[in-house]
Amino acid sequence: MSSIGPVRRNPAQQRRSILSMLQKLTFAAVVAALAASPAIGKDKQFVIGVNSFGESAEYAHTLTEEIQQHPWVLNGKVKIVVFDGKFDPLVQSNAIDTMITQKFDAIIMESFDREASSAPIEKAIDAGIPVIGSALESSSDKITSQIIVDDPLGGKMIGDFLAERLKGKGNIVVLEGPIGQSAQISRRKGIDASLAAHPGLKLIASKSGNWSRAEGQAVMENWLSAYSGQINGVLSENDEMALGAIEAIKSAGLNPADVPVIGIDGIPDGKRAIADGEMYMSLYKYAKAEGQGALDLALRQLVGESYEPQSEIWKSLNIDWAGGTSKHYTVPWLTLNKENIAKYMN
Repeated sequence: MSSIGPVRRNPAQQRRSILSMLQKLTFAAVVAALAASPAIGKDKQFVIGVNSFGESAEYAHTLTEEIQQHPWVLNGKVKIVVFDGKFDPLVQSNAIDTMITQKFDAIIMESFDREASSAPIEKAIDAGIPVIGSALESSSDKITSQIIVDDPLGGKMIGDFLAERLKGKGNIVVLEGPIGQSAQISRRKGIDASLAAHPGLKLIASKSGNWSRAEGQAVMENWLSAYSGQINGVLSENDEMALGAIEAIKSAGLNPADVPVIGIDGIPDGKRAIADGEMYMSLYKYAKAEGQGALDLALRQLVGESYEPQSEIWKSLNIDWAGGTSKHYTVPWLTLNKENIAKYMN
């Protein structure tokens, strides 16, 4: 009787067996790696860039701080990297190039120049990076979404408020933002609409103060000299320039209450000036809404339709989330004046 020995395989069979075993081991290793990796799946940390128009501007810096307080930033699900645009479209464009090269997940864009921002934004979009516009508008029709205030309406509102304060008659001056920036264009459009509706108001001078308190003061000093005793009111497209104008008025020995100044933004110094009776009023521009709202919209693009907005601004300001996919979201204005300012002081 012959004994049964071990089954012998030919070389081809042995190679197939070894290959099959390696494939099973490799598949198991990949599955384990996918399960353990924090960069893939629900535990991924998103890296999102904030392309600020200029961190030296109080509003821009406040907006950045509000973004940093978003719930998903605080719990570590999102890492925010801030790029200071320094009021320069080229600096902002270079920042977008950096974010594309480093493969950022999304970009929040505060376009310093409405037209110049279009090409770099579209470059990021073409690279597969969603771009959410915040604070200032871009002319790009490819931008993923934008969340900003209605600047033409804001301009008209401050014009109408000054017309009411002056009883529809008087000489006024206008301090504008950087020429060509979306807020400057849109707010001036609203101011012009208000002036057209109140023919008793005469615009005797307008000039850019570049959102700067110091420049606003310098421009106002020149006007007080050139139009001595003739200026009845001041419209400023932001609070910083308005505060500069107030300093010029006081330095000239005049009472700010006699030359009403109206601004926009509702920054802390502006609110204090209203409380002190030096600034007649301002429109509050919600940095939290424009900042955290933009981050929610960016995360909706990254997470998908299951994402629910985390910031409370959508409910508190009654802004329609609309699934997080609308092209444009509008943040409402709030009027700040002597009567209500105490409620909004920090």
